[in-house]
Amino acid sequence: RACALIGVVTTPVLVNDDVWVAPIHSYHHKSWDDEANVAEAVPPVESVMGDFRFSKFRNLDPRTEDVARYCDALNDVNDGWNAFLDAVKPEHKIVSMSHFVPRIELIPEKRMLFYPRLAQASGSAFLRARVEQLKARVAPGHVCHVFGHTHFGWNAVLDDVRYIEAALATPKEWNTRPRSLQVGKFNNTSDEPLRVYDGDAFVADDQRAMWSEYYQKNARTPDNVELAPHSREFVRRRWGANRRATNRTDDRDDAPLPGATGKIV
Repeated sequence: RACALIGVVTTPVLVNDDVWVAPIHSYHHKSWDDEANVAEAVPPVESVMGDFRFSKFRNLDPRTEDVARYCDALNDVNDGWNAFLDAVKPEHKIVSMSHFVPRIELIPEKRMLFYPRLAQASGSAFLRARVEQLKARVAPGHVCHVFGHTHFGWNAVLDDVRYIEAALATPKEWNTRPRSLQVGKFNNTSDEPLRVYDGDAFVADDQRAMWSEYYQKNARTPDNVELAPHSREFVRRRWGANRRATNRTDDRDDAPLPGATGKIV
């Protein structure tokens, strides 16, 4: 209702007669993460991610799939999703979007992360099912899904769907790890959002991002549960036996940042 009052569209819309812009409601759930946890001890996701402390959902428990199911069902209000699917033609193109992540391959492996359990508060299997429905309605390569939440730049094609994240992130993140945020020439000084469609075609082919480029050249190995050196140092200083007395991470934190140099060990 609030969006409607200020003219923000929250349902799929056909533009230029052949391109759909399709927002998809979603929320994260822990069960989406089906990859092995790292060997190093880290705190549970509920105590680290602010979503669990600051978001309230009446009688729904965000530690389960309850909230994710509820938010996914918002797509079906007034049978809107089915009406949208029925209107899609094979020759149409679709730019869909969500805040959360539809596929776990769109997040670095746990061993690469400063907080290895990030995936437990990032994605939704219900969201992926929606994207797969869109893919089945149009020709191969006619879906581009734009997502967010994780604060990593990303541009990759998986199973004929292009996935893009162009994160706004925080000033500190842009200062400490700019390479992991940039997508092509898009960065925190860009005057315009990252363009993904122009005229009659997607235009993101040459918009490279550090992490998605890494996984184009290196196979994902989620069964490797040993932290990478940059992650291990940070995790042990933050949560290990010799951790600082406070959990505060200030601007003088000098943990090696893979995005600062673009080097990933």
